[in-house]
Amino acid sequence: MNYHSSFGFQKKLSNNIKILSVGTHLPDEVVKSTHLFEEFQSEQRYGIRLDWMANDMGIKERRVAPAGVLPSTLAIPAAREAIANCPNLDPAKIGLVIFCGIERDQSEPATAHTIQSALGLKADHAFDVSNACFGFMHGIEIANHFIKSGSTDYALVVTGEIPSRVLRAAMAKLQTNLSKDQAMDIIGALSVGDAGGAVILGQAGYGENCGFELFNTKTDSSHAEKCFYRVNGDGSIEGQMKMGPIVGASIWMHRRIINDTLQQLGWDQFDWVLSHQTGRRPFEKFSTFSTVPEQRMIKTYHKLGNIASATFPLNYAKLLKNGKVRKGDRIGGIHSGSGLVVGEFGYQM
Repeated sequence: MNYHSSFGFQKKLSNNIKILSVGTHLPDEVVKSTHLFEEFQSEQRYGIRLDWMANDMGIKERRVAPAGVLPSTLAIPAAREAIANCPNLDPAKIGLVIFCGIERDQSEPATAHTIQSALGLKADHAFDVSNACFGFMHGIEIANHFIKSGSTDYALVVTGEIPSRVLRAAMAKLQTNLSKDQAMDIIGALSVGDAGGAVILGQAGYGENCGFELFNTKTDSSHAEKCFYRVNGDGSIEGQMKMGPIVGASIWMHRRIINDTLQQLGWDQFDWVLSHQTGRRPFEKFSTFSTVPEQRMIKTYHKLGNIASATFPLNYAKLLKNGKVRKGDRIGGIHSGSGLVVGEFGYQM
């Protein structure tokens, strides 16, 4: 099967756009996987070990925001931190605000307006982009085009993810009389966690050899029903997360394009990898086919679970914090979202 870029072609960039700063925000409450499995009596009801998610998937805990919290509640402090981490930039020069979360505060206006108002920004462009866990990567790519076209000099790409709404709905269903197969179709929803993240983007300076060099995105919508959730007319939440099939399809698609990504970049390999985080198996597989050892892959799934579109900014912040990345290092991005969409990027520090 042939896969085509979402825009019909891959995009090798010139006059690169770089990350000027990053900000993150996490809720205070930590919820352990074993606690969730104890609550719905996984062993008694379904014969599933209490430590299955913690040990087999490697997701030991996640952060959970209080019920009723809106996406902007997590996005705004992350954006404030990104602005604070970019002290040489006048916030009035930020001309684009893109919110990339799966959920929004309301149907209209766009959550980007709520965030812009709270921050006191006056950007000419403020809108939302949503594509499951891949939304942040699309936000960066769109901001890249805005900046390179001259529509703005600086962009704020921000997200606030509260998939704990889905987690709570799944927990309620798991405490009813489901079959084991039915339980396994939704148990993946317990792997998620809440988080906010933001980056400020701008053009690399004259002579700087850094920033985003390639976005390589592929889509196969035949996998759309493997992972979904929707709000019904009565307000109830319906969904499923077939972890094995969706993870397997994602790994297969990434494996098919990784060599193409490196070839177009003109790189022999990545120095570091930032990947989507859904558990131990895909993390190990990404390490294998990218030939990057796990020690040079940023790992957050064990402490945060699957934080959806907030994965990239939190992983990038952790990469900077570890103090080992150096100027000129080549960063590979391996990200995906239900649908199925997968994408890889090259970024030079």
